[in-house]
Amino acid sequence: MKSDINIEYGIIELQEESYKFNYDIDLSQLDKAKLEFQFEHNISVSTQPEGIIITMRVHLMYNAEEVILQGVRAVFAVKPFHNFVNEIQEDGFEVTNPSLIDTFISVCIGAIRGMLAKNLKGTPIECVVLPLVPMKVISANSTKKRK
Repeated sequence: MKSDINIEYGIIELQEESYKFNYDIDLSQLDKAKLEFQFEHNISVSTQPEGIIITMRVHLMYNAEEVILQGVRAVFAVKPFHNFVNEIQEDGFEVTNPSLIDTFISVCIGAIRGMLAKNLKGTPIECVVLPLVPMKVISANSTKKRK
């Protein structure tokens, strides 16, 4: 079924949500090959004002110890909102175009990548770059599935 409704979207807000640096770890002694990234994210809907809110955090880990925490919070406007968000429930929401959520997540990942580059500049791990993340890995954990 083809829809004649055009969806418009944009970023309302994008900010550094969190940043933590573990000063107890000697960064010059780290084996960079053993550094790992762990992601966490939350996607929610706001009805007043209408928007999609994504909070994403990346933990840079070394031997199961957190070295760096970098987080971002973004609010995206989508119009017409109720043509994009079909159903809002306590445990999640459904959208008509899940690929648009993937776009929003990609924006957040890019923002975190830039924040990490800025915050790690001048440190022994400034060359550590957030890897490209396959969107199917993240979106599989982002959208609600019907049973």
